Amino acid sequence: MTEVRIDYVGLARRAAEFEFRRASYAELHAGLALAEKLTGQAMATPASIHWIDGLTGMAGWVTGDPVDGVFITVPLSTEGVAAVRDGSFVPAWPSLAHICCKDEACGGVYIGVYAGATKESRRRVMMAAGITRMEFFALVPCFARGATEDGKRSMASLGFHAPEGGLPDLWGQDPLPVSQEQAA
Repeated sequence: MTEVRIDYVGLARRAAEFEFRRASYAELHAGLALAEKLTGQAMATPASIHWIDGLTGMAGWVTGDPVDGVFITVPLSTEGVAAVRDGSFVPAWPSLAHICCKDEACGGVYIGVYAGATKESRRRVMMAAGITRMEFFALVPCFARGATEDGKRSMASLGFHAPEGGLPDLWGQDPLPVSQEQAA
């Protein structure tokens, strides 16, 4: 299985270009409340995402003031990728063995939620999600869950598919083809 090293400085720079910033605890609370309102589903707790963000250096992102968009990502270890595929991954409180902690090799990425309250915030969320996938995680598999019909259509349009097994409503995308220049 291919693994990548995350360029944290580059990731934060690219996120800022789309007006995203790593979220404070209060901003995580606001972002997750927004996601619950928009999806009609319960989200992980701010405490959980704050814990994951502290370990990974990249889990909780928000945009707007007040928060009008949220993007939660969990970099996965190779064990985490296997756990997502076999259904033993627990998104709300993942096992430490399933998380790619800061400066460890990353085997995949799990998108916990992406949501925006306005057309502009949804555009920023989608652009940030696409750029992040292409520039930082192209060489590894990506996973998400289809919380809403709009979300499922969005994932299908991005090349995600519903794999056999795994978590309920799981969608996945295999590693993306990259050029020699991108891989270097």
